[in-house]
Amino acid sequence: MKIIEEIEKTRQKVSLNNEIYKQKLYEQYFTPLDITKYMSNLFSDGNNLKILDAGAGVGNLGAVTAIRYLEKKSTNNLELTLIEWDERLIPTIKSNMKIIKKQYDSFTYKVFNENFYFFGKNYLDKGLIFDRIILNPPYSIISKSTEEEIKILKELEIKTPNAYTNFLELGYKLLSDNGELVAIVPRSFCNGTRFTNFRLKLLENCNIEFIHSFVSRKEVFKEYGIFQEIVIIKLTKKKVDKVTICISDKLTKTRCEEFHKNEVIFINDRYKFIHIPDKVSDRQNLEKISKLTSSLKELGLNISTGKVVEYREPYLTNSKENDVAIMLYQRNLVNNTIDFNIKSKSKSYIFKNELTINKILEPGNYIIMKRMSYKENKKRVSSVVLKKEDFNNKNIAIENHLNYIHNNGKGLELQLALGLNAFLNSEILDIHIRRFNGHTQINASDIISLPMPSYETLYNVGKLILENKIEKDKIQELLYK
Repeated sequence: MKIIEEIEKTRQKVSLNNEIYKQKLYEQYFTPLDITKYMSNLFSDGNNLKILDAGAGVGNLGAVTAIRYLEKKSTNNLELTLIEWDERLIPTIKSNMKIIKKQYDSFTYKVFNENFYFFGKNYLDKGLIFDRIILNPPYSIISKSTEEEIKILKELEIKTPNAYTNFLELGYKLLSDNGELVAIVPRSFCNGTRFTNFRLKLLENCNIEFIHSFVSRKEVFKEYGIFQEIVIIKLTKKKVDKVTICISDKLTKTRCEEFHKNEVIFINDRYKFIHIPDKVSDRQNLEKISKLTSSLKELGLNISTGKVVEYREPYLTNSKENDVAIMLYQRNLVNNTIDFNIKSKSKSYIFKNELTINKILEPGNYIIMKRMSYKENKKRVSSVVLKKEDFNNKNIAIENHLNYIHNNGKGLELQLALGLNAFLNSEILDIHIRRFNGHTQINASDIISLPMPSYETLYNVGKLILENKIEKDKIQELLYK
């Protein structure tokens, strides 16, 4: 029986042990053999390697990686370090390592029954690093960390929302200058403002060389019944110009293609979202999006969430007295228009006073968009231009299920508003947003992060729309010219 198959049997045996299974399931899942082999093969060749497997479980990730190098005889010496906090798994790890050592004299190993954060701090203080790091980290949120863990993370200057991103950050801190890190983690770090600081630090310290995205959430850890969206990512300290993106349902039918790094992480995106195409054929769309040179900030515009929270607002009214502002709710956005005549139980006005004045818009041209957005929707962005004439000599207040684009609290030029709204409703942008947004909302940060056409392009397109001098099917062509 091959060594790898013996080690895989220990993983399956431990997984069937109900007590350990439940504890590990709480925050970490043992890596199946097919995924383990796939991950280990992502590493490049090297000699005299020091390999780290943190959160080792039964040590199968580190073991398979080590065996891959030992079988190829591509290294004279190989030292594998394994970290596992659960003392009940330590005998299994050591037993698996002895199997490898028995066959390969050039193999040495160290096993630490220790918290990875404490181990990492100790090694960094001593200046000790690794050439290859392989991770299947715990996925628990940071609020489940102990006081001791939070203290050591502060000393390490690591502050991220989840344990898996803590492991990734500590991992790349422990990499040598030519080091490589391969990890299987949730996809959630790729976008959203919660992970912005993590992404910024990651991209300052290393480069993304490879991403594998699984179309189905059920395939990776199917034996555990896990449905989280998972990616395999390879980081390196070496210079990278191209990123390999692979897409598959199962590992047996994988489609891979190289993309320039600026097609995956856009230069003008201050949030540094990581874009993973849903299908390799998205290249043409990616190229068009990545060539856009402006942004909401560059346009001098802002986006805010409506300031009226209906269930908390005491000054809502159905009275049509003079000193009121009209309420705008998400239900008023219908088929790319605004309809104030839609009836509901919600109150139609808000009293204007010193406590509500900061919630009320001056007459002007604004872009209004729904925050709630589902993948099943025809368009992920549902936006419309609120024109100055729509105010009808009244003020308007925005309910907080809506976002609105403004110019420091005031309206936009109508031509700019029309052009920008056309961009937000374009088919190319819709495909782009579906690629990175798996949430049920379009947040302000999602819009701020978008690359956009220049002011001149948006204004000119808006002017043509206003003057009715452009056919609808020609608008997108001009926006992405």
